Amino acid sequence: MIDHHGRNINKLRISLSEVCNMACTYCVTSLSDHKRSPDELNADQMLYLIRILKEYSGIEKVRLTGGEPLMHPKAVQVISGIRDMGLTNIGMTSNGQLLARKAEALAEAGLKSVNISLDSLDPEKFKRFGRVGKLHKTLEGIEACLINDMRVKINMVVIKGENDDEIVKMLEYGVTRGVEVRYLELMGMGPLYKKDDFKLVEMSEILEKISEKYSIQTVSADSDSTSLRYWVPGGYFGIIPNNSAPFCSTCSRLRLTSDGQLIGCLSNPSPISIRHLLNHPDPVVPLQKLVKKSVAFKQDATFTGSSLVMSRVGG
Repeated sequence: MIDHHGRNINKLRISLSEVCNMACTYCVTSLSDHKRSPDELNADQMLYLIRILKEYSGIEKVRLTGGEPLMHPKAVQVISGIRDMGLTNIGMTSNGQLLARKAEALAEAGLKSVNISLDSLDPEKFKRFGRVGKLHKTLEGIEACLINDMRVKINMVVIKGENDDEIVKMLEYGVTRGVEVRYLELMGMGPLYKKDDFKLVEMSEILEKISEKYSIQTVSADSDSTSLRYWVPGGYFGIIPNNSAPFCSTCSRLRLTSDGQLIGCLSNPSPISIRHLLNHPDPVVPLQKLVKKSVAFKQDATFTGSSLVMSRVGG
């Protein structure tokens, strides 16, 4: 699907469930904010919508998110179902708490890559950021994914005065394991929307801290990548500069919520339901019209913020 800015919208991010077993401070105000949608799709329904999006709207790459996607009771079956459609580029974003015991099954089902949220290597900080959860479980999850030959990236949301002193430490943790660390600038979403005390650490500050110890070279990334990519001796890292260098102009994503709604743009998150197509005798034409309508909400400018909780729209 080519949008009105000439971008090929071929990536689908799927919020399997809005439920999460952590409550990160930049995502929600409390654990109770993560509520399962009363209309959450079951595995078969979700797979049907993914299949018609793949066949009739040009989706080529899929990433399962949440919430925490591994809280969905049939996450493994959903992955194997996507693989059986002929989609081979299947990724997941996870907090890693359940990965250690599920990594082998996920890899066998067809999962190729996992982006793991890890904001601190200090157990007390880790728990403070996530309110619940244990650092050792996420670290064990990372090792389990590597053992099962899945590509791993670490996503670190950098917060001024809280974990920006761990930027280099996290890079070194990743480099020693052949894992690319990606530093995320805070986004004005959910509890941070229009908040005055926004503890933003900009890309220039991240690069400055790393350059104090390592030489840095810019390297190429995919044309529609959300991150800028760099090399240091021994490995790579990336920065997702939501504020410093917005990537809206190259965005190729479409989002599908756990209850069957399309979200075309985070800055203009107008939901377009495709749930009713589950019972449609010939969904092709209405689907294409609805996808086109959702994609039309996409902007070609800077992210302007949203009150939506990220787990609602799929990471």
